[in-house]
Amino acid sequence: MRTINTLAELKEERQRLYMRKAFLETEIKTNFNEIKEQLKPFHSLAKGAGKFLASKDNSVVGSSVGFLTSALVKNVLLRNSGFITKLIVPYLAKNVASNVAEDNKPKIAGWISDMIARFMPKKAEAEA
Repeated sequence: MRTINTLAELKEERQRLYMRKAFLETEIKTNFNEIKEQLKPFHSLAKGAGKFLASKDNSVVGSSVGFLTSALVKNVLLRNSGFITKLIVPYLAKNVASNVAEDNKPKIAGWISDMIARFMPKKAEAEA
């Protein structure tokens, strides 16, 4: 820092410091934006990994599909595997299956209603 002797030097120094502050703020903003751009692949990877670790909702469809998936994986596919494998893999499979079921809930509901309609007799046919 330099010594200031006059009011003009004080105003010059103040102006210089404001300019330096503005320059450093823009530098920080650019660096922050560059870091955000570099972290975008990690963000999308974390979003994808989130589907393995947590399910979105606790609806009937998601819970049912998750339970069935967990039971099938644990009791059929991993029947002769170790304890840790039986603990981790069904958990991940259940979360993935319940998330897929949640994403496709309207399609699944339509499929179920079509199956029910196929096996239920129609009233007009029953009365005739």
